Order: sequence, then structure tokens, then C-alpha cells
Amino acid sequence: MRKVLRAAGVVVLGAVSVGGAVRAGGQATGGGAFAPVYELPWWPAAEREAYAAYEGRLNAIPDAQRLWDWHDALASRPHIAGMEGDPETIETLAAAFSGMGLEVEVHRFWAYLSRPIAAEVEVVGGGLLPLGETPLAEDPDTAKDPIGFGWNAYSGSGEATGEVVYANYGRKEDFERLAALGVDCTGKVVIARYGGNYRGFKAKFAEAAGAAALLIYSDPADDGYVKGLMYPEGGYLNDSCIQRGSIVTLASPGDPLTPGVEATRDAERLDPETVALPRIPVQPIGWGAAHTIMRRMAGEFVPQGWQGGLPLPYRVTGGDGLRVRVKVEQERRIVESANVLATLRGGEEPDRFVVIGCHHDAWGHGAADAMCGMISLLEAARAFSERAAAGERPRRSIVFAAWGAEEHGLIGSTEWVEGNRARLEAGAVAYINLDMASMGPNFGAAATPSLRRVIVSAAKAVPQARDAQQSVFEAWGKGGEPSMGELGGGSDHLPFVAHAGVAGAGFSGGGSPGVNYHTAYDTLRWYRYVVGEDYEPALMIARMTVATAARLADAPLLPLDPAAGVSSLRRHLRELTKRGVETGVFARPEVGGANAEGGGLGPVAAELAALDAAAAACEAAALRARDALEAALADGRLSGDALVQANVALFAAQRAWSDEQGLADRPWYKSLYIATDPDTGYGSWPLPGLRRALEDGDAAAVRREAGRLEGVVRGVSGVIIERE
Repeated sequence: MRKVLRAAGVVVLGAVSVGGAVRAGGQATGGGAFAPVYELPWWPAAEREAYAAYEGRLNAIPDAQRLWDWHDALASRPHIAGMEGDPETIETLAAAFSGMGLEVEVHRFWAYLSRPIAAEVEVVGGGLLPLGETPLAEDPDTAKDPIGFGWNAYSGSGEATGEVVYANYGRKEDFERLAALGVDCTGKVVIARYGGNYRGFKAKFAEAAGAAALLIYSDPADDGYVKGLMYPEGGYLNDSCIQRGSIVTLASPGDPLTPGVEATRDAERLDPETVALPRIPVQPIGWGAAHTIMRRMAGEFVPQGWQGGLPLPYRVTGGDGLRVRVKVEQERRIVESANVLATLRGGEEPDRFVVIGCHHDAWGHGAADAMCGMISLLEAARAFSERAAAGERPRRSIVFAAWGAEEHGLIGSTEWVEGNRARLEAGAVAYINLDMASMGPNFGAAATPSLRRVIVSAAKAVPQARDAQQSVFEAWGKGGEPSMGELGGGSDHLPFVAHAGVAGAGFSGGGSPGVNYHTAYDTLRWYRYVVGEDYEPALMIARMTVATAARLADAPLLPLDPAAGVSSLRRHLRELTKRGVETGVFARPEVGGANAEGGGLGPVAAELAALDAAAAACEAAALRARDALEAALADGRLSGDALVQANVALFAAQRAWSDEQGLADRPWYKSLYIATDPDTGYGSWPLPGLRRALEDGDAAAVRREAGRLEGVVRGVSGVIIERE
């Protein structure tokens, strides 16, 4: 039975100006009173009440039943990129956007993908191990539309038999620990658990260590019965659950054969033999199969922290009596897939635009990853399109994007960004990512510093999921200012932020008691059983997306904070100072020395003092300029050409963080502010050029990268000081 609670929309009543904010009474989900607060410093004071009413009308549109129906339409069948179900999903999304009256483009690309042919894992003398999930009577989709055995995209094809080595999470430090213990992985079958880094680096480090094959499993300590009841009784992984996923680890995301350029049908491509794709067989397994192997291991006990949740003592080596055979056969070939882009043209500044995106491909049915984000995107699109049809079109354009082949390596989004980079650099105000965004009621966000202020302001006007008495802001901050993380890797924001220099954010909702990541149990039944049938988390994400995107698309003054990036740079300089002291590149800074305290932020290395001083001056100027612009806007003194020039300056301040030369070791990454951690894939590296120099112990490179960042600060100062 469907137990979807229809949510009453926010109805703005009697809005009154309170300083820089507009307060409005309204009704929210669950029957309780909710009074959104609209902090709108990017509008003239005389226009704030009208805008608050407009945003309230927008956010009255997203609906729980619609979210349920979108979910049915998109997650009722498997749809792996380039395989059966992918074209149907693309057609469904194109039809949905067309039905809203949006301008729809199906952007096709031709990428080098892999697909599974066969796989076997055998304990020699002990039989074959299962490589697929158990079909469940409680979840008909697991039997009606089985997705087959687990696989890691881009695994090497081949067969290997060897002794076993356990490598904990398969991180760089784990393989370094094995080497320190005198454990040689050459010719061995390495087994590692998921977690701690991107799975591709587990394969990369295993191959570098000489392993003949790699097995990866989800340990019950991380995602299974140690955390809670297992599916179908609870939401956590049972012994048969297998995490699928790509293991490509190239210097940039996207199609492996067309780095830096769009993968069109006729694009010039690299020879696959020259591309550093995995060469050893890599196979994911469930913890039940892992237990069968590990209970036979007879070597020495593991180092502290390596023991997982299986009911046995974990051992580093298996001994001479245990041998495991791994066979993987995959096909790699160029495959067609597509992105679906739907545009709502802006009424006044159509060439400036906000992009809202989520990928549409999955490793199976994809009810969680990524369709629980896609359904929020669709409801946001419906809200904007309905108000546009009623005559309320945003000032700037909004592009709603459904990306293809994300799971193989951010391919669809990267190809589109590479093909449209000039357009993005000239006009993209921001990118909002909704990958797997509504997995629970606890809102979270990671963002480029320039967007953090507008996201926090939006959170004050959106009701918290399943708690009608408070806003997202109140629940998120738990009585204080919410914390917001830096953007790392692993999803479609990366090409926008790191390659095209666009301000970006990723929204998420968490807190549900379970995990089904990339397993055959990523189904509608799992989602509704574990996350809930009320669709309140998805409704909250849709409303947060609407509120944030509406402000970015409609504010007369661009809501890009010019001071935030420089403020964050100064904070990261302190963190890198500590890292530099640890690695011996920096001497420990003297407290009380020249610029050592950095305005109360803490000590900074002498080598970074000039950069910090320039950043401090820029930060102060940017704050003054921001406050002056908003004050002039509020009382009507900022309009016409002056407002246009102010927006040009705010846009240029964000663009100043990009450098066409890119990072020295990864030139595809043009942002000097953020990049992915090169050893984990998922984590973030703020000030990545400087961090790389510190990790390499290269004092000359430290000076060079500090100089590049001083250039960024001068660039921000140059456009901001003009506004003072």
C-alpha cells in the first residue's frame, strides 16, 4: 500500500520586511506551522516581499505523490550505461522535460565503456564462490529483473591463481604497511574491503604492488550487521551484497580515449593500449564469499585497526595451503549514450545560467543511486516551468541536466563540459549536483565558498523534512551556523568546478538506517522500506534546490560571495602549514612572529606569509565591497549599468580561481582552489598545487605555487577594489 503523505506547499502570508530579511507565515508538511525567513540582500528592499512570494509559489509546487510517480517511471528497470534500459531511460527523461514545456536537447556521446562477459572466483579445492545477490521474495524486482553477477568496470581480463594477502582497505598506506611488514604481494590474490578510498585506487595500488588479482568486498563492520539489521529485515548489506563500480583512475575524468575534448562520434581517440587502464582481473564479492576465503587464512594476525566484522581473526596472509583462482572476462568498446538537457530560457539575462544536474545511469535499478536525486531535480524543473507558464520567468536561464555514464567515470557530464567549456566560462553562474541526494532527512551540502552564503540563506526558507516546526537551517546547524564541506571527487560537479571554474555545490540528505550502494538491492522496495514512503527527504531536497537556484537565477545582484574564497584560502594556509611542518618542508612558525598569527587564525609558515598578507587585504576589501554593493542595492542606488558592472565583477572574482595552465601534475584541473585527492579519488585537496608541492617536499614548487595563488588574490582584488 502506498502511504505517501501529500505535502502542503508553503503559502506566503503577510510578508513583512525585517531588516535585510523577509518573514512569511505559512503551512508546511505534517500539519505544523512553519514561518520561512527570506534573507534577500541581493534584491532592492522594495522588491524583497514580491520575490519572497514568488519563491513561496515555486516551492508550493513540489509534491510527494509526484516524487513517487517519477520514481516508479525511472527506477522500475535496470539501466546500466550503454546497456539495455539506458535508451529507454533517456527517452523517458526527454519526454518528461518536453511535457513541462522546456527546450530539450539529447546530447549524444560515444565513450569507451566496458561490459561484463563472465567471472569466476574459486577456492582451489573448495569450490566456486557466489558472485551475485540472493533474490528476495520480499523484493520482487530482485527476481523479476535480475542484474546478474557483480563486476568492476574496466577490470583487466584474465585468469590468475595465487596465495592470498589481506590488504585492509587497499589504501596507499595499507600497501605501505604490508611492505613494512615484509609481505610481498607479487603474484598473490589480494583481498581488500570497500571504504577508505575510491575502489579504483585499490586496484591501482594492488597492481603496483605486483598482485596477480584483486578481490574487493563490503565488510559487515562497515555496512553490514555490525551497523544494524540486514536487508530485507533491515536496511544493511547481507552476506550476498556486492558493490559494483568503475575502477578507472586516469589523470582526468570522462571518456578514457578523448581526454580534454568532447567524445563525439568522429573524435580523434587514443590507442586503448596506451591508456593506463587496469590490467589485472578485479572482482567484487559479498562478505559471505569473503568469509569463505578468510576463514581458511592461516598467517599472522593483522595490525591494529585492520580487524573487520567477520566472526574470525583477520590475518595478513593465507599461508601455503590456501590458493584462490580469479577469472574475469570483460569487453571494452565504444558505446553510444546520451545526456538529456532541458533549458528554461531566462527573461532578462538568457546567456547567464544555472545548471542543476544528476546522473541517470545506474548499476541496476538505481532507486537510490541516483534516481532519488533525479526525482527531486524533476520536481524542481516542474516548479520553475509551471511558474514560467504562468508568466513568472526567472531573470537568468536554468538548465536541468540528466547525465549519462556517470558511473563509469563521470563521462556524460565531463564530455558536455569539455564541449561547452567556453560557454560555461562566459555565462555559468553555478552548478548544483543532486546525485543520490535524498537518502534521508538530514540535509548536508558541500560547496564552492562563493555559494555557501546563498545556500545557508535558502535553508532558512525551507521546512525541515519530517519536522514541521523548524527550518532546514535550524535542523542542519543544530542551533548554530551549519558547516559546509569542500567538494571532492566522485560525482558530476567535478568537471564544472575543477575544469571549467564554475561555482558548484552538492546537496544531500542522509540519516536512514541502511546501505544498498551499487548492489542488486538498489530497488524501489528497499528505498521505500528504509528511507520511507512519505518522500519527505526528496521533497526537502527539491525545495532546497528550488530556493537556491531561484536566488541564483533571479537575484538582480549575483549571490556570489567574493570574500568567501579568500577567507577559505587563509584557513587552508594554516592547515597546510601544519602539513608542511609534519613533512619537514616548513619550520615551525614562531607565535608572535611577522604575520604568524594571521589575524587570530593561527600561525602560518614564513614561506606563506606574503600570500596570507595579500589574502588578508583582499578579504577585507571584498567584504567592504560586498557590503557596499548590497547597501546601495537595498536603497535603490545600484541599478542599470552600475548593477551590470557589479555583476561582471562578482562573476570575474569567481573566475579568477582558474588558471588555463592547470595543475602541474594534472593539467586538466584548472582550478587552483580545489581538486580531488590524487590517492583517494573521493576526498578533496584545497589549494591542490600547494598541497602537491608539500607532499613532494619540493620547496621550490612551494614558492612557485604560493606565487600562483598570490596571482589569484591579485585577480580577485583587481575586480573587487574597482567596486569599493
